[in-house]
Amino acid sequence: MRLKRQKKAMPKALAAALKLERKGGAFYLKMSQKTDNLLAKQLFDQLALQEMEHIGRINEIYAAIAQGQPWPVPPRKKIGFMEAEVRRIFTRLNRTGPRERADNISGLKVAMDMEWYSYKMYEKLSREAVEGPEREFFRLLMGEESKHHEALSNVYAYLGNDGDWLERSESQTWNWMNS
Repeated sequence: MRLKRQKKAMPKALAAALKLERKGGAFYLKMSQKTDNLLAKQLFDQLALQEMEHIGRINEIYAAIAQGQPWPVPPRKKIGFMEAEVRRIFTRLNRTGPRERADNISGLKVAMDMEWYSYKMYEKLSREAVEGPEREFFRLLMGEESKHHEALSNVYAYLGNDGDWLERSESQTWNWMNS
């Protein structure tokens, strides 16, 4: 009689990260459908894609662990990609017509809060992680969530046209949006 090989349970940290990323991806897809503002829609679509990428990486790590392999070393990735992607979208949209009004600015605010929560959770998980690839993975996610927050914050400030755009710290402001 063959014994069924028991599947290892997903480690709590990965399960929490997977749940968070799935929730984020679903939220961004929903927000993309709700907004008529092309810049916000494109940003939400891009963020949904990146959350799906995170889910894929988490599943790859779990598959390796379930097969008894060590935690895989996370691939090196340029963290500044989010600003470059938004700039590409922004430039293309700015050539097509006048500045659009934000139609669901509160969704951007909720998204910023969600990214900040994700950052804090990954910060906690990185402190609790084993030194090496596991800790490095959660730190990588921290950096990506930080860049997501930065993108949302800049688009929120730009679309909200609340007057404090230029008063923000230069390290946080994408000045090219006002040119």
